Amino acid sequence: MKVMSEVRKGLNSGISMKCEMCNFQEIIWTEDPHNEEMPVNTAAVSDIMKIGGGFANLEEFLSTLDIPPLSSKTYQKEHNTIATAWEKVAEREMYSAAMEEKQLAVQAGEIGPDGFPTLTVVVDGCWAKRSYRNNYSSLSGAAAIVGFRTKKVIYMGVRNRYCMVCSRAAAANEQAGRHCCSKNWHGSSSSMEANIIQEGFMNSVAMYGIKYTKIIGDGDSNVYKTILDSRPYDALQVEKLECKNHLFRNFCLKLKDLVKDSKVGPIILTKCLGKNILRLRKFIFLVIASIAKNKNLNNYSILQKQILNAPYHIFGDHTKCLDCLCDDDKKEKNWIPDLLESGLMYKVMHVVSNLADNSKSLLFSANNNCVEQFNSIVAKFIGGKRI
Repeated sequence: MKVMSEVRKGLNSGISMKCEMCNFQEIIWTEDPHNEEMPVNTAAVSDIMKIGGGFANLEEFLSTLDIPPLSSKTYQKEHNTIATAWEKVAEREMYSAAMEEKQLAVQAGEIGPDGFPTLTVVVDGCWAKRSYRNNYSSLSGAAAIVGFRTKKVIYMGVRNRYCMVCSRAAAANEQAGRHCCSKNWHGSSSSMEANIIQEGFMNSVAMYGIKYTKIIGDGDSNVYKTILDSRPYDALQVEKLECKNHLFRNFCLKLKDLVKDSKVGPIILTKCLGKNILRLRKFIFLVIASIAKNKNLNNYSILQKQILNAPYHIFGDHTKCLDCLCDDDKKEKNWIPDLLESGLMYKVMHVVSNLADNSKSLLFSANNNCVEQFNSIVAKFIGGKRI
């Protein structure tokens, strides 16, 4: 047998062999054409997509292994096939998750007067570029609605402000040819999340026969306002619960900002505040846990009063403390008069009152970790917000 030539189809090679005795010629492929498993080209492109890479990354990786890489055309063809398959599977899995969440709501007796099951969902968005709290200019964003009980995604959407084909055609003052345009958003980057979640609420009845009556979010008021303005369920008003983790994170950050500000009071008082931020947070956690055990209709008001009393307890004034919550040494120094005289106490109470206003959310004790985990997976697939 003599090797005549090689035919390449990506990573699949066909070796043309010829018999020198009978001149019989046959092509032997490195991959079994009757193999029912994933083809090698599809597997290679799928793997590089899963680790947040693209054509250039796969080309460099294969070149390092001294393997002839796929052509750009072959890569794009496989990429489109995989993306279409992933989209179909995602739609099927989201429908299955919604039906599971719906069944759990029915079992719990959470059914509205119109017969539709009412669900509590967790919502959040993510972007392809970090904003660092001041530069919201990402060209692409995604958002998801996750069932509170199952922790599974039941709706998601993507918004893109950019299409490469359209952009190149516009730069050359030409008309873009026929293509699958990825641009589906013309608004600001910061409004992508609200639009996707609003779309999910508007389509929940048509898609799954359910209504989202409670949402757990991260404090973004724009999303909740958009939902209220759209009125997805006519007379039924959606209720919002804040994520506990975000509430306490913002609470501590605002107190730390007071500590860093040299104009809020004497340095000895700001240092005292800085040393007690974690104590204050821990005490409020204990108050929430203690009050949550008592099934009392006035739990919200009791919790609100005790949160407002937390700074007095931490800084030495125990006149309004509950005996079951106060076990500190009553002989410690009382910093309250000094804090009041300097005006720092009023600034601290403003921060604490914002937390106390969310007593209902704190007693519900929910967080949006399940959506944050989904966002981390998205970040991995797009290259960790680098590409």
